[in-house]
Amino acid sequence: MKIMIYKGILLSAIICFFGCKKEQNEVENSKESTEQTNDLGLSPEAFEAYKTTVKAYTWGYPLMVVGITADEVTMVPKPMPNGHAPINQMGNVAKLMTAADTDVVSSNADTMYSNAFLDLSSGAAILSVPETKGRYYSMMFSDAYTNIFDYVGSRTTGTKAGKYLVVGPDWKGETPKGIIKVIKSPTNLVWLIGRTLVDGVSDVPNVHAIQKGYTITMIPVKSEIKPWKERLGLVTPKPMAPPVTMLNNMDWRTYFDWLGKLMKENPVTGNEKTYTEEFKSIGLTFENGFDTSKITPEQQKGIEKGIADALEIMKKRAAEKMGTDHEGWSYDLNAGKWGEDYLVRAAIALRSVGQNTAQEALYINSVLDKEGKVLDASQNNYSVTFPKGELPPADAFWSITMYNDQNFFVPNPIHRLAIGNRTKEMKPNTDGSLTIYIQKEEPKGKTGNWLPAPNGKFRVSLRIYVPNNKILNGGKWTPPGIVKTK
Repeated sequence: MKIMIYKGILLSAIICFFGCKKEQNEVENSKESTEQTNDLGLSPEAFEAYKTTVKAYTWGYPLMVVGITADEVTMVPKPMPNGHAPINQMGNVAKLMTAADTDVVSSNADTMYSNAFLDLSSGAAILSVPETKGRYYSMMFSDAYTNIFDYVGSRTTGTKAGKYLVVGPDWKGETPKGIIKVIKSPTNLVWLIGRTLVDGVSDVPNVHAIQKGYTITMIPVKSEIKPWKERLGLVTPKPMAPPVTMLNNMDWRTYFDWLGKLMKENPVTGNEKTYTEEFKSIGLTFENGFDTSKITPEQQKGIEKGIADALEIMKKRAAEKMGTDHEGWSYDLNAGKWGEDYLVRAAIALRSVGQNTAQEALYINSVLDKEGKVLDASQNNYSVTFPKGELPPADAFWSITMYNDQNFFVPNPIHRLAIGNRTKEMKPNTDGSLTIYIQKEEPKGKTGNWLPAPNGKFRVSLRIYVPNNKILNGGKWTPPGIVKTK
């Protein structure tokens, strides 16, 4: 679909609607142009609704992803083995993902997941974690808009047992005894994502024992508050599908009705509050949710067109590289900290919601070799060599995971989905460097250093857990490019 927004204005000028930073005169020129130009065949009234809708839809998309995911994941009577659990309860994924699992793209071969949605309107939550005896784990706290605001885990709080109080923006209660830290959320809806290191299938029972120690206990408020879903009155779209699929197929009334209800529960402050003021022109406010009573037929035309074009803009941004490119690799040191860049925040929610911040885990991806050619193991063998002393700078651990062109694990005869510093069979070269062989057939005498590839195109993901200042904070470490081998 060709996106025609404003005559004579590049898409980059449109993106300034969503929080990019430009010189003041450029911003003013863009604003003036958008006010004067309408090449969509809309009436002036419809065009004004269109412009506001593009902003409102994009700004609210992450909140909608979190809301609809919470609705789907908590729609169970008790915690389930797939990590689903009722609101304010911890769910744990009971298995290590394998090449046979195709329910989730870009699965993780290093950790097992835990998951909880907290409704802090109904009280405060006490998160209890067990002693992990030095084993890596993290509990990532995301607000309702996908901004990461805190962590509990190896990097931030250590691996001793402890209790942490999670409170909402309006909490005025007392802190119970024995609480190590009070974690204040900017929003009442919180998505808590846990990750616990697992060393293969034989280690799964040990992780289960740790997961049993991840618990949530609520401190209720004095007044009676209806349960989250009942209170919001959300009606889940049918048929059930992955959250983003359901969201992208929503009609405009359902989308903004959900968004309005979630906004009432999760107000914002400061510049973000100012940014949303004009949404009231299409009936969307934090105070009253979404009110359609004053929307005219002309405004409806603009709203419908605005949603369609906003989604296309987001998809285009999601398909683009973000952050740093180096020798075929791509990574973003600002992941999880979106600030006022609402378009990027929405694009990530559309593409890969739930990312860690770079300080906790840095994801470095490649579909290209060092020369910029698409990786294809049906045509070439590849390798990547880390010079002596230049291994990925991880204070926890690192790994390189293989995915096919559909972003699923690759079946192979040695059942190796990822390779890294925990791969016991991997050996360095005589000069102290380390070479990993990336190809479809086993390299003779190099099995310990082999990352099996599919018979076709593929993607590799270098994950660095707790990266250090060699790559963060202006560090100079960069990943070496993947090269063709004979």
